Formats: sequence, C-alpha cells, structure tokens
Amino acid sequence: MMTTGFISSLNLWNAPRTGVSRLQSELATATREIATGRLADVGATLGGGVAGAFGLRRQSAVLASLTQSNTAATSRLAATQGALNAIRSSADATLNELTALPADQRAKTLVDSARGRLAALAGALNTSTGGQFVFAGTNSGAAPLASYEGSPTSPAKTAVDNLFTGFFGFAPGSAAASTITPNQLQGFIDGPLAGQFTEVNWNQTWSSASSRPLDSQISLTETVTTSVSANAEPFRKLGMAYVIASGLGLSGLSQEAQNVATGKVMDLLGQVSGSLTTMQADLGRAQNQITEANARMSKQTALLTGQIRDLESVDPAEAKSRVDAITTQMQMSYGLTAQLRSLSLINFIS
Repeated sequence: MMTTGFISSLNLWNAPRTGVSRLQSELATATREIATGRLADVGATLGGGVAGAFGLRRQSAVLASLTQSNTAATSRLAATQGALNAIRSSADATLNELTALPADQRAKTLVDSARGRLAALAGALNTSTGGQFVFAGTNSGAAPLASYEGSPTSPAKTAVDNLFTGFFGFAPGSAAASTITPNQLQGFIDGPLAGQFTEVNWNQTWSSASSRPLDSQISLTETVTTSVSANAEPFRKLGMAYVIASGLGLSGLSQEAQNVATGKVMDLLGQVSGSLTTMQADLGRAQNQITEANARMSKQTALLTGQIRDLESVDPAEAKSRVDAITTQMQMSYGLTAQLRSLSLINFIS
C-alpha cells in the first residue's frame, strides 16, 4: 500500500533562507579580515594560543608606555640643561668680571650686577615644562623659589636681614656698617650667614622644592635620575654668593671688609662652576641612557609586532577567495529561493 506525503511549499522556500544568515555572518567576518588584515575573532581562531598573543600585546604596550614617558623625561632633561647653562654662564661671568678687576673695584661691580643675577637664578630654578617645575624634585607642582627682592619681602631676605641686624646691631646698608672689621664680617659670613644656606634652613626660608629628585624607569630594567633639585648644594652656594654681593650693603663697608666679602664670593663662584659642570655631565649621561634605551625598545617593539602579526594576521588572498565563495553561495541561495517561489499549482493547471 502506497502512502502519499505532503511537502509544504513554504518549507521549501524557507530551507535556503535558513542558511543565508550564516553566510551573511561569514561574509561580514571575511570582509572585516580583508579590511584589517587581522583575524576577526582572535580568541575563536587561535584557541589556547590566544594567551601568547595577549602576552605579546601586553609587552608591546609596556614598551610603548616607557617610550612615551621617556619623551617627557627627555624634555625635562633638555629644559634642565638649558637652565643650568644659563646659571653656570651667569656664575662664570660674575667670576670673570671680579677676576679681571682690581680688588678695590670689585665690590662696586658686584653690587651693580648681583641683584639681577640673583633674580635670574630664581627664574632659572623656576623653569617648567609640561606643567612641571623641573627643579622642584618630587614636589614638581610648585615653583621652587620666590623672588628674593620681591614684594612683600621674601622670607629669605627677612631671615638674612635679621641675622645681619642681630649680629652687628644695625641693618645692612646702615652708615654704621663702615665700622665692621674684616674679622667681624668673616665671622658673620662663615657663621650665621653660612648657616642660613644649609639644606635645612634653605628649605625653610628659600625653597619649596623637594630634595628628592625624580627617578624615571627608562626601560624594562633601567631606572635613572632625570632631574636635580633646587636644594642642591651648588644652588645654595650660588645664592649665598649673590646675597653677600647684593644683600649686605658692600658699598658701605671698609675696603678691607669689602675684600673679605668679594674674596668669599669668588671662592663660592669657583666651587659652583665646577659643581654645575659635574651636574650637567650626570644629566648628560641620563640623556644618553634614554636615547640608547629608546633604540633598544624600538627593536624589541618591532620584534614583538612581527610575532603578533604572525599569530593574528590573515592571508588576504585566502580571505578574498572566501568572500568570493560565500558570495557565490548566497547568489545561488537567492536564485533557488526565487525558483521555489514560482512553484504554484495554478501554473500547472493553467
């Protein structure tokens, strides 16, 4: 006995359509891979190997971050070197002027120039780049020094004036200053005044900088010091030299006392020049280390990029062939659907 089965034309129409959505998804995936050159779903394609790919990308991101931070450190070092050049040139110019002059003319020259050079020292130590003060150490958000001769009177000038008045019994620039003996002035300079320029007192009355300079990690294994603090000894000595020259009323002192003061200034300037040169050499080594680290990291990044490309990249020719095959299948599906839609009993009856 024969049985007759029934086939719904609706089922026949829908059969090709069920595969179209899958083909559309595969077509979108293949098209995206052609456009990006990278696997559309790295995890699904690589399986357990995806952990290695992610590890390589993490290493590459770390190197990129270090290279970027090195750019900021390089900028900070360049600004620091520029300021140090200006500070050293000013100190050397002052020393050269004093050396070239007879002893009895040195005090007048110092009084005329030291006040401006002390202001220039504060300006140089307040150098900033990228919104950070390069001589402020870890307290890089605040300007290290206030103007010594500013208004209102700076704490540094107030402290020096009070020390002078307390030691001699009259203020700097007073007519009575002519009675100060060379020994008395030497005692004041080497005693109370020198104490004012120790790091502790400098921090209290002169500087808001941190004594701790900035350290920068410049590679996966290297960390270098990439700044100097305004509290460093050469700056304190230079500040003391300029204060002796401009803040003690040298023109009112006897010639012998003036000689004591100018001799001390020349001694301090000589020490400062050598120290600043050493400081610049240390920063120059840091600059070279950063340059070399950047070169190494560039090579490492290129190597990692190649490894990542080997894992995640797709063959453009293969992806294009896949797109063509999927497109052909979809066209065939659309054509079959159209033919099935034409299957109607009415067509046979007529």
